[in-house]
Amino acid sequence: MPDDEFLLSEFKKLLEKKPEENIIDFDERFIHKFDLQVHRFEDVLMNTNRTIPPNRWSYHRIGLLKSGSGEFTTGIYKFKAIRNTLVVVPARVITSSKNWTSDMEGYITVFNMDFFLHNNFSPKYIENKKILSSSVQPYVQLNDSEAKEIEDIFETILEEKKQEGNYNSERIALKIIELLILSERLFDKKLNLQMAAPSLEVIKRFLDLLEANFSKERSVKFYAEKLAMHPNSLNALIKKHTGTTAKESIQNRVLIETKYLLHSTKLSIKEISNELGFNDPNYFTSFFTKYENTSPGNYRAAFI
Repeated sequence: MPDDEFLLSEFKKLLEKKPEENIIDFDERFIHKFDLQVHRFEDVLMNTNRTIPPNRWSYHRIGLLKSGSGEFTTGIYKFKAIRNTLVVVPARVITSSKNWTSDMEGYITVFNMDFFLHNNFSPKYIENKKILSSSVQPYVQLNDSEAKEIEDIFETILEEKKQEGNYNSERIALKIIELLILSERLFDKKLNLQMAAPSLEVIKRFLDLLEANFSKERSVKFYAEKLAMHPNSLNALIKKHTGTTAKESIQNRVLIETKYLLHSTKLSIKEISNELGFNDPNYFTSFFTKYENTSPGNYRAAFI
C-alpha cells in the first residue's frame, strides 16, 4: 500500500488540476486505494491555493481546527471553522472549503469501513454513529478541554503511525473508534441528537430529494409534497436545524452547480441556464446576480 507522504503528494496534484466535472468524485479521480489517512491539516494545504473544490468521496472525514479559520460548505450547511471547531463529513456528502488563513493548524483523518474490517473490528462501531449521517449538522464548537481530548487522540495516532510493529494498526483502529465515540458524545451534548432524530430523518430525505431534483425543481412546494409536509413547516424545520430555510438550501445547491459549470466547462450561459431548468436565460442571469453580486459572465471571466 502506498505510504502516507506519497498519497498526500498525489492528492495535492489532484487539487492543482482544473476539475473536468462540476463536483470532483475522488472515488473516480484518486486512483490510489487506502483504508486510512491521518494528517496535520496544515500539511494537506501546504503549497496549494488553500482551497478544496466541491467533492464527494466514499470515506468519512473528521477534522479539528486548532487555530486559524476557513469557510466550509458541506451538504446544505455553510459555516466558518475557527479555533476548536470539530468537523465531521460523512461519506459521499458533497463538501468544499476555501479562504484558509495562513495560521491554520489542525488535524484531519479519512477512513472507510474496510479499515475496521482489515483490523478485525466489527462494522457496528461505525454503522450506528449518528454523526456519520448527512442530515446532522457537520460541525460543533468545542471548549479548550474538549478540544484537548480530541487533539490528544490525533497526536497518539500520528505518533503510532511512526512506529513499526505488529499491533500498530490495531491500536490506531482503537483510537479511531475512540475518536468516533468522543465525537458522537460531543455532538450529542451540543446538538441533542436523540431529541432531534425525527427531524434529522426528514432533513436526510429532503437532502436526497434535493440532490436528485435540484436541476429541475426549485419550488419548496415540490419537496414539501414529496415529504407530506406544508411548505412553511419544511422551511421552518430546515431553518431550525441548519440555519437556512429549505428555499435557501435549494438556491444554494443551484448556485454551487452554476459556479462550477461556469468555470469548469465551456457551456454557454444559455446552455447552463437550460441545464439547470431555467427557461429564460435573462431570469437565470438575474437569479445568479442577485445572490452572488456579479453576473455569470463576470464570474466566468474572473477565472480566465
